[in-house]
Amino acid sequence: MSKMSKAIAVLGVVAGLGVAALPLSSYAVSDTASTTAQAIIGDSIAVTVADATVTMNNVMANQDVNEASTNVTIQTNSATGYQVQIKDADSDTALKTTDGTGTSTGIPAGTPTKGTNAWGFKASSSAANVTIGSSAQGYRAIDTTNLMVAEGTAASANDGDVINLTFGVTVDTTIAAGTYQDEVVLTASTK
Repeated sequence: MSKMSKAIAVLGVVAGLGVAALPLSSYAVSDTASTTAQAIIGDSIAVTVADATVTMNNVMANQDVNEASTNVTIQTNSATGYQVQIKDADSDTALKTTDGTGTSTGIPAGTPTKGTNAWGFKASSSAANVTIGSSAQGYRAIDTTNLMVAEGTAASANDGDVINLTFGVTVDTTIAAGTYQDEVVLTASTK
């Protein structure tokens, strides 16, 4: 072998050993990326009524207003608040007999006053951000269109804002004995 061939052979061995001695990690490559977690929360609202039926018991002719109440709870995350409205469920606003007895025309919607035939509603609340509507501060007749019961000025408390809804009735002696009722609908909406 010539000197040149020996030198190239030695260089080849040295180069081969050098490549073999390089750490494997020197060939690793990395990159990074990021992302943002995002949740879009929409307005939500729920209305619940504590009692499915609110019964005014022992109504007697020519006596003061006979009352019964239930709690209406509003839960919402709307920062601008909410409205609660009430209306009759159908086109007949009278309390009608349910069992075929009693007076066929029923007890008309109105402002209950001793000695008259009328039934109505009113509302109250001790929640700090609730204002009772002017139409619900005293007894008022139910209507076939929505009437304002209350407004909330902000999101409700975590366990909800409570509105006390009271129904009242008075009758005179022309109303026959029997069970009388009418269905109402409460609607809560965000502002």
